[in-house]
Amino acid sequence: MLTLLGGLALFLIGLSQASRALEALGGSTLRAWLSRATRGVVRAFFAGTLVTAVVQSGTAMTVTVISLVEAGVLAAAEGLAMSLGAIAGGTVALQLAAFRVFDYALPIIAVGYFASLWRPLRHGGRAVAGIGLFFLGLDVMIKALTPETQGPLMQLALDAVAANPLWMAGLALIFTALVHSSNAAAAMAMAFYVAGRIPLEAGLAAVVGAAVGTTFTPLLAAMGAGAEARRVALGHLIWKAAFGLVALLLLEPLSGAVAALGGSAARQVANAHTLFNLIAGLVALPFIPALVRLLERMLPERRGAVTPKYLSEEALGTPELALSLALREVVRISDHVQGMMATAVRALAQGEGDLASVQEREEKVDRLTQAVVMYLARLKSQGGGEAVEKLLLLAGELEHLADQIRRLLKQQDKLRRQGLEFSPEGRAELSEAASRVYGRMQRAFTALATGNEELAHEVVAERPQTEAYLQKLRQAHLSRLEEGRPESRATSAAHLDMLMTLDVLDAEVTRVAERVEAVYGGGDGAA
Repeated sequence: MLTLLGGLALFLIGLSQASRALEALGGSTLRAWLSRATRGVVRAFFAGTLVTAVVQSGTAMTVTVISLVEAGVLAAAEGLAMSLGAIAGGTVALQLAAFRVFDYALPIIAVGYFASLWRPLRHGGRAVAGIGLFFLGLDVMIKALTPETQGPLMQLALDAVAANPLWMAGLALIFTALVHSSNAAAAMAMAFYVAGRIPLEAGLAAVVGAAVGTTFTPLLAAMGAGAEARRVALGHLIWKAAFGLVALLLLEPLSGAVAALGGSAARQVANAHTLFNLIAGLVALPFIPALVRLLERMLPERRGAVTPKYLSEEALGTPELALSLALREVVRISDHVQGMMATAVRALAQGEGDLASVQEREEKVDRLTQAVVMYLARLKSQGGGEAVEKLLLLAGELEHLADQIRRLLKQQDKLRRQGLEFSPEGRAELSEAASRVYGRMQRAFTALATGNEELAHEVVAERPQTEAYLQKLRQAHLSRLEEGRPESRATSAAHLDMLMTLDVLDAEVTRVAERVEAVYGGGDGAA
């Protein structure tokens, strides 16, 4: 048993190393192309299949798809199709293993290792060495399962499990969910079948269980994501489970069909693994729109959920239009940031504020900013130019502003929970300072929405006065400390922290105004 597990470990190490090396060779380019394959479920399915056939990590690719859906780059329908395609593409590794060139595993590892020592061939050599390792691992597993190395008790246990396809599928499902690799579970089934320890029907049942088990990793990855991403993960699980149940009911004729295709015992399991995932994906394509509608009823948008309003896939073919739409989305983000600051100003005036609503709004800012950044990154890859860079910087400044506003509210909330209160003068000063920064923010955002460069320049020019004003407030607070006021002593750290946060906020507002000048006027926007 330990030898069997050792062989499995070698297989997983080799698969992981080959996947990482192939990713380094061309994964980033392929993933960028993947993010653009969004027009229709058929195109998305084959894009997922092709990219994963190269990088050889179906589970990792489905998690990538989840992140693209979460960012608003992919719709749920295309994301689901791409996930199904990714798992089908990931079966290529087992097809390679089925060639059974086990006698050459060690030479392959040696060639790969020594090639990796030469810098130009480093990643290619590591990929070759990884392939050799998973050949070696599979060879070790098969040899560990011969009757000479395993006793009759193990065969009795295998016979009991193999006699019940549901048990075999269930074990493969659990195993795949634990190791995050359907190829590993299918390789185990291949080893058992090649060694003559289980019939083909049991091997096929394991392949079905592995295909369902591989959907659990993206499901976990999507748990904290938005509704669209969770729909993709759940839809993948539902479809694979339903298709798998049908396959288990038709196991006998399916095993006959696989055997009729011919090939070695190893090739039969590899073919079953590829065909199940490929056919499951292709059959799903016409039903994906209906499945997405069902998922929308099962997983409605959370209260307050937000998605990009202006970003258009079709507009990417016209850079000027796409840039204009991205700018409108950035203005929309600024509206959320301004709403957060309005809440903060009220909180400082009244001594309490709705921290939960500010945090909810910050999450909206984060999601919209992520979507804008992904959209602009795709536009840049199509030759968007310097204007894209300027808008990316502007979106980043807005996200930083939202972070600082949340921090300001958390400082106020902490003070309230501790039962502490500012002195009347201190409260008035903080309220006035927040209102002053808020006013400058409103003017900067008006300049952003209207393209008023003159107004943006005024905001930039006023920064030194505001900075001096905030410094004056810090000195006033220190003077009250010298007078020995107890409320000033108790809240001194919080007071100074809030003044510092307001100073950072005002500096961010100034940078936003500078970015507005750069976006509309063609400057560099440097501080």
